[in-house]
Amino acid sequence: MDLDFEVVADPEIFGFDAVKYQYFNQLLKNRTVVFNGDVDETIIESVYLPLKDFEEDDSVAPVTLILNSSGGSVSDSLFLAYYIANYKKQLNIIVPGYAASMATVILAGGGKNDKVNRTCFPCSYGLIHDGYLALQASEAKTAADIMAFNDKVDNRVKQFFIDNTNITEEMYDSHARKQWFLDAKEMKELNLIDSIIGESD
Repeated sequence: MDLDFEVVADPEIFGFDAVKYQYFNQLLKNRTVVFNGDVDETIIESVYLPLKDFEEDDSVAPVTLILNSSGGSVSDSLFLAYYIANYKKQLNIIVPGYAASMATVILAGGGKNDKVNRTCFPCSYGLIHDGYLALQASEAKTAADIMAFNDKVDNRVKQFFIDNTNITEEMYDSHARKQWFLDAKEMKELNLIDSIIGESD
């Protein structure tokens, strides 16, 4: 005899928001990854591993990354930006609201990869600034070491923008120590996005 019944997950029993779980699980089934938060070590599980699974599977369907973040960890963002720069399948990145600070670096990762298509809305914006690494030290020698390392990180981020976008070294340096806000059209001009949703070229 066939039994027809529905299992409903109770969030209080299972320890998670069942509605949210089902929603994001459905997105993954449609090859869509949503990143809507600060960049930290959890980006490995929430973004990198799903993208990697899609890249390595047998499907030819495009992958979508919805990116809406104010940035965060430098090392976690840079590794994801390099990964996107070398992504081997069609990847569509959509910025609904903003890609700021290190999230802008992630967005820049698709600048020279013809497999990546980046779009945003007319109201979307980006933010570039230097001083990406903020560390504290109690001893002068340690502080000097941290500052030297900070300069290396800043230079790596700067070079990544230069290598993957239309941002020149002179342009980047002219905005040093500033909060460089970019509207959608400026992001397109600088090759941080490829098109603006609802607008023709």
